[in-house]
Amino acid sequence: MNIFSPKIVDGDIVIENGDIAMIEGDEELAQSVRMLLQTRKGEFFLEEDHGLVFDHILGKDFNLDEARDDIIEAISQEDRIASVEEIAFNDDLQSRTRTISLTLKKDDGETLSVEGVEIDG
Repeated sequence: MNIFSPKIVDGDIVIENGDIAMIEGDEELAQSVRMLLQTRKGEFFLEEDHGLVFDHILGKDFNLDEARDDIIEAISQEDRIASVEEIAFNDDLQSRTRTISLTLKKDDGETLSVEGVEIDG
């Protein structure tokens, strides 16, 4: 089953040649994962369990093991992902941002890389 979604860049739907740009396949799945990780759990009123708990990822209470557990728990909400193979954190001290890069195993056994997901509380 192929899922089509509007292409979203920086929170905005992309318009190309007067039409909403659509994406599918790995590009759509990567976008879905990004949006999942950038949504604070409880923030989306229609589905309060959707998203990521930010408590262990941002601020002074950063805890690598708990942050990894929270990311894996959030990713488990995406049925098309079988497992999280690798998680890497990158901190930019100048801009005070944290990004996450992931290697995921899809339910078809193929891998998917999702790079530079900015987590901002």
